Amino acid sequence: MIVARSIAISIAVLCLAFLTLASGPVSVFAFLTPAPGPRRPGPRAVIPFTSFDFGDVYTGEVISQVFVIKNVGDADLQINDFKGECGCTVVRAEKVIAPGHQAIAEIEVQTVSQSGVINKTATMHTNDPDQPAVMFTLVANVLKGAPLRQGKYVGPIFLSPDSGGALFATPGKKTTAEFQITSEKAPVKVLRVEVGTSNFIARVVEEQAGRSYKVLVESRPIEKGGLYKDQIRVVTDHPALPPFNIDLSLRVYDAQ
Repeated sequence: MIVARSIAISIAVLCLAFLTLASGPVSVFAFLTPAPGPRRPGPRAVIPFTSFDFGDVYTGEVISQVFVIKNVGDADLQINDFKGECGCTVVRAEKVIAPGHQAIAEIEVQTVSQSGVINKTATMHTNDPDQPAVMFTLVANVLKGAPLRQGKYVGPIFLSPDSGGALFATPGKKTTAEFQITSEKAPVKVLRVEVGTSNFIARVVEEQAGRSYKVLVESRPIEKGGLYKDQIRVVTDHPALPPFNIDLSLRVYDAQ
């Protein structure tokens, strides 16, 4: 009886072994493979556009572009270093971008000493393990002989007289400023402008659809002397031009 029982157990074990082998080698050794642990947190940079071609510009004109940097990972994206080559400057960029957030980087080139086709780059180093270095490029064909305009290119549009404005007022009085946005090579529609504080009012006036717009700024009457700052956020319909900022400062003189 004992011998028969031992034989039956042995046969059952052999049958189980054959069934396990039939299911493939992965199943045979699955119990030897440790279960995968949770994925380590990490940043992941997504940048929709890394270059912009301005076409023909004129010597002395400033070209700049705003680039969006998204962090779709689950850890902070750290910008360890962000520098341009000779003639190319990183005007603004964030140092840390939280998971699920995005930021902008603005890159600028002075063309006063440039001519012909230029290809200027800036390189961003991050802690994203999959792309630790990202190169941004501004391309243009710099022509000589045209009159110099006051202002700068921001992607496909020309912003004048500058990308910032300084206003001055006495206590309780208003003051105004005006910016011109033109698009010469392809239609760009200015959808809206936004301000971040209650110290300014801004509105956009369409002069020629897709080609020419005015941004009119008015300060609110402020009684207390001091320096007040804000930014106008300009939103367009161009896919390669993220919303960009016009910097504002208002100096209210102390009452005499």
